[in-house]
Amino acid sequence: MDNVHEKRMLGSSIRSVRAERNISQRQLALMTGISRSYLWKIETGTADVGIDVLIKIAKALDIPVHSLFDF
Repeated sequence: MDNVHEKRMLGSSIRSVRAERNISQRQLALMTGISRSYLWKIETGTADVGIDVLIKIAKALDIPVHSLFDF
């Protein structure tokens, strides 16, 4: 089971919050220490993502991790 739908929903949540805060992918990548290409894959739901990366993203966006899973 690869959870394609859930990964897409998670990516959409990240992209949505990032856009609301007017943060570019490049900026968020720099803020979190992950590559822009990996962030793009996360946002499109094509990458597996670990909890450590999700925590970095949530902290950079100044939101609780659980809010990324509002689907």
